[in-house]
Amino acid sequence: MEENQIKPEIQAAENTQPVLATSPPKRNLISYFKEFLMLFLAVFCGFLAENYRDNQSEIAYAKEYAKSLIQDLENDTIMINGTIEQKLVILKSIDSISEIIHQGVPVNGVRGSFYYHSQMVSFSPTAIWNDATLIQITQSGNLRYFKNAELVNKISEYYSRQGYLTGLIDSDKIKRNTTLEIKSRILNNYHYRPFSSLLPTRKNEIADSLINASLPLQNSDKDLLNAFANSLENRKFYFMLVISETYPLIKSQAHELILALKKEYNIE
Repeated sequence: MEENQIKPEIQAAENTQPVLATSPPKRNLISYFKEFLMLFLAVFCGFLAENYRDNQSEIAYAKEYAKSLIQDLENDTIMINGTIEQKLVILKSIDSISEIIHQGVPVNGVRGSFYYHSQMVSFSPTAIWNDATLIQITQSGNLRYFKNAELVNKISEYYSRQGYLTGLIDSDKIKRNTTLEIKSRILNNYHYRPFSSLLPTRKNEIADSLINASLPLQNSDKDLLNAFANSLENRKFYFMLVISETYPLIKSQAHELILALKKEYNIE
């Protein structure tokens, strides 16, 4: 009985065939190359898209900075024109004082115009540059947004010219201190007070009667007056230089830079 049970089991085992695992089909080099190419193109296109977005952002930033620079340059030009007007007033007063002193100051005093001109030469108009945009883009490293090397050079040259002018102004202020020291020894304070609030920008705010009045000086010593004239003569070269050459040059640079920025970034 037991033998009959074992036989079917042995027979069933004998009839069982082993199941072989099927191996994947072999891939040729072309399929590998296609897969690599698709992966490469996907990464490359992503890189191009990202680079394009970054480039467009930089162009947009550059255009905004260009607009801001143009506004600064236009404001600089207005400031320069106003400063030139003030310096012309001062230069005229320098010549007037020198002429009065060379003609000889009367013992009994001078006309009020001497006090007026002495007040005008007390000033050394300072150019307050509109450089906020430049400081921002240079300190933040955003000057790199301007890709045109010639344009960057123009910007650098313009602001270098500003530094040169600032140096000239500082030099004149040192010489002006000598003028002020001598002036305080010549003028009578009582008669000087009506003129002390006048500015080169408000040159007409003085009565003709006061200009033509005969006013005494605190000290009419010829040597002191001559020192006063000499101190003004030392400053005269500076005024003539900036009025005839330096300011016109920087105005021209500003104009050229404005045109270059507008052309580069299509700004109306």
